[in-house]
Amino acid sequence: MKILITGSSGLIGSALKDFFKDKDIDIVEYDIRDDPKQDVRDLEHVFSRVKNVEGIIHLAAVSRVKIAFENPSQCVEVNIGGTENILEAARRKSATNNGKSPWIVFASSREVFGEPKHLPVTETSPRSPINIYGVAKVAGEDLCRIYTKDYGLRTRVLRFSNVYSSVHDQLDRVVPTFILRAAKNEDIIIHGRGGETFDFTYIDDTVQGIWRCVQEISHASSLEFDDFNICRGKPVTLRELAEIVIEETKSKSSIIHQEARFYDVKIFYGDPKKAMERLGFSPRIDIRKGISLAVEEFTVKNII
Repeated sequence: MKILITGSSGLIGSALKDFFKDKDIDIVEYDIRDDPKQDVRDLEHVFSRVKNVEGIIHLAAVSRVKIAFENPSQCVEVNIGGTENILEAARRKSATNNGKSPWIVFASSREVFGEPKHLPVTETSPRSPINIYGVAKVAGEDLCRIYTKDYGLRTRVLRFSNVYSSVHDQLDRVVPTFILRAAKNEDIIIHGRGGETFDFTYIDDTVQGIWRCVQEISHASSLEFDDFNICRGKPVTLRELAEIVIEETKSKSSIIHQEARFYDVKIFYGDPKKAMERLGFSPRIDIRKGISLAVEEFTVKNII
């Protein structure tokens, strides 16, 4: 099997590449950070890389709510325009290859649900994003659905939830930031009151969910669109997270609070039951074990 991975040098892309080393899979890497030409906004260049692959895992995106808020036009261009280019390149291949096109796994986010009124969130819960990042991910999901219905592409949407953490993570995200500050005995800053609740998913569990989806879609006979929540389904507050980090790093840090950012979701946890039943997804790493693994890796790599 030959798979194109967009965003191949990011947190999830790097972990996928390591995971696929032990599989009989040929990876085509695609990331603007490695080569400025590898830009998902360039349809013709995307098409040139899609011609010989059986599947596409589309991870490339403006991947942070904060960065998207500060650069809304870029978020729209990359997250919506780039996703449309991936789908259009696959459609073009179908038109020139006797109807055969690569399947597509699209990386979406729990941000599409905004501030859910009912928890845990399922795949049928209302999508109601509260920021530009979530809006762009909703558009990407809808594009996948339409390209399946109108053009016969096989597409799957995977909604990730607070994926953490390895040396490939962006170190200013919440889990790495807490670990780095705790390692220096600096105050851990929470934007909010500390009761903000999220569904943190360790990187290895996320990769396992993607792999299960790849196995399902690559053997699927049906062209139906489908979507899955890839999460643990276990709520953790930011204060609980900070306390675990302090314990695992044996830190003397204090926890302090600052004003919450208005564009941030305050509470989310999902229900992974559909992915568990349909894909065989089985998240194994709880938050304490995940933080312990992250601290160990950061220590070995001299990040802390």
